Amino acid sequence: MTSVDSAMTAALQGANHRVVQVTHPWLTVLAENNDGHAALVVQASLPADVIVGDGRGFAVKTVRAGADDFVRISSKDPGLPSIFLKFLEYVLTRSAEADSADSALVAFVNAVDQFRRFGARAAGRLSEEQIRGLFAELELAIVLERDAGLGAFQIFEAWGGPFGGLHDFEFANGYSIEVKSSHQPPKEIRITSPAQINPIDAGLDVVVLPMDRVSASDPAGTSFLDLVDEVRQLAERGGATALEKWDLALTALDLDVADEYYRQWRFLPGTWLRFEVTEGFPVIVSEAIPEGVVKVAFSLRVAALNPFAVTMNGLGSAARGD
Repeated sequence: MTSVDSAMTAALQGANHRVVQVTHPWLTVLAENNDGHAALVVQASLPADVIVGDGRGFAVKTVRAGADDFVRISSKDPGLPSIFLKFLEYVLTRSAEADSADSALVAFVNAVDQFRRFGARAAGRLSEEQIRGLFAELELAIVLERDAGLGAFQIFEAWGGPFGGLHDFEFANGYSIEVKSSHQPPKEIRITSPAQINPIDAGLDVVVLPMDRVSASDPAGTSFLDLVDEVRQLAERGGATALEKWDLALTALDLDVADEYYRQWRFLPGTWLRFEVTEGFPVIVSEAIPEGVVKVAFSLRVAALNPFAVTMNGLGSAARGD
């Protein structure tokens, strides 16, 4: 048995439908030459209601035939494209972290779905609004290590913003953080879904970073690309899994750090604001949304959130469950 990269290379060098076993602690996984396309075959029985969908760059076939059940994920492009290899490494890593064969299969399916959802994002340069939002998430990652005392691995395990998660950071104990950016002075924040600010038992905070855009040459500001590089270094401190998550995030965001377009973006961050989402927090109740309304987005006045304001000091304790 061997790594997915070596196994795929060996399979593709052989005859059509040649398979090579891939190392995995829980699942039987095979690399396959599928008519010159790299394919991953997982021998597993999925429940009838679990459907693994296709994604950008890959197709999924599920066979339910008793003892011969399997899921095949094939690259839509010939050979072994680098993004397809990263995808396979990601889903295999996430499933290998499970503590049983059953939970490994669940983790595998969830990882495929996660990659499929963020892979569906339209390609292109990020807008200013998107850059501001990402800037705030990256700044918070630095704060979580520097001020809250969290490890880099824990931070990247929790980071789901680029992957379409409900909240930007979701920690193992269930505590979550939703990150928002605002202009100076902070007047309102945008909520993209009512579910985003529903109170949860483990705790949910909305943190807001007010910031002004400044000239690309203003030394008082923070360069967007410099911040990207700083968080990349944070990922390196977290080890191979954290760095893999970082690379996948760049892919999900379609962020090309070599693009000159991103050199112009520089911001002057203000003081973080933190609000606990507890009973009484202004929300739109799901039951109040008329049938037939499929998407609700709205804005909250920051001043109206003052009764829920707390200091930033408790972020680390909340994430650790102290």
